[in-house]
Amino acid sequence: MQRYHFVILFLISQWNYAQNPDQQFSLFYENAQFELTELHHQLLDSLKGLENKELYDIHIKGYTNSIGEENYNLELSRKRAENVKKELRSFTIISTTGLGELESEEANNRRVDVFIHKKEDHISQVDEVIEAPISEAVDTLSVASLIIPKVGDKVTLQGIMFYADQDVIMDESTEALKKLVAFLKKHPKIKFKLIGHICCGDKNNPSLDLKNARTGKNDLSEARAKSVYNYLIKKGIDKFRMRYFGMAYRNPTGKGDEYDRRVEIEITSVN
Repeated sequence: MQRYHFVILFLISQWNYAQNPDQQFSLFYENAQFELTELHHQLLDSLKGLENKELYDIHIKGYTNSIGEENYNLELSRKRAENVKKELRSFTIISTTGLGELESEEANNRRVDVFIHKKEDHISQVDEVIEAPISEAVDTLSVASLIIPKVGDKVTLQGIMFYADQDVIMDESTEALKKLVAFLKKHPKIKFKLIGHICCGDKNNPSLDLKNARTGKNDLSEARAKSVYNYLIKKGIDKFRMRYFGMAYRNPTGKGDEYDRRVEIEITSVN
């Protein structure tokens, strides 16, 4: 299954840079699963970074393999497609559909296909359903907005990204980390805590953290906060100025999964 994931990552990366107007990719699932994984979110976030979204349409089709009862598989395919649609509502969506099972037990039939093309190339179909885009809510607060930091100020560390299901910070986070270090050196008296959060948690057990694929421990939210903590120490920030915590799924934002996966900084002292 991993080989499919690497191929998809490559295709989306190439598409983002080349801006090819017609592309299709697939998200693959474990048996009986419909929730989005961290890797799924990475792929969809890459697509959501496309500029001029108003120029494009997206079609979403969900499938299962032939294991299981037909009606169950039809509903499972629908859930898969609907979860992907929720993440792409900043685009015009055309006829999100769960098409049920494909005629084999192959693992690559457990998937959602996403097809994107320019609106000018769309060919209308009978009974298609067109859903207008919903504007993305953008949190504009950042450490730079804390011109005069005060106790209780808390913002998300924007631009700090991690590899799927791991506490390893991605190289693309370098610029955001530099800005954080510059802010902390500009305000050497403040103390703060780093707070890690996860998405896709168990609403009935929000304190249950996700597994860190690098270590096998169920501490992903805390481990990601600790990774930022360790980075800051290496850059000369006094460890006695900061603490780190993992909140698992205790404080979802209500804005969607991409906003729930985050590390925040909260000012605890300014003296």
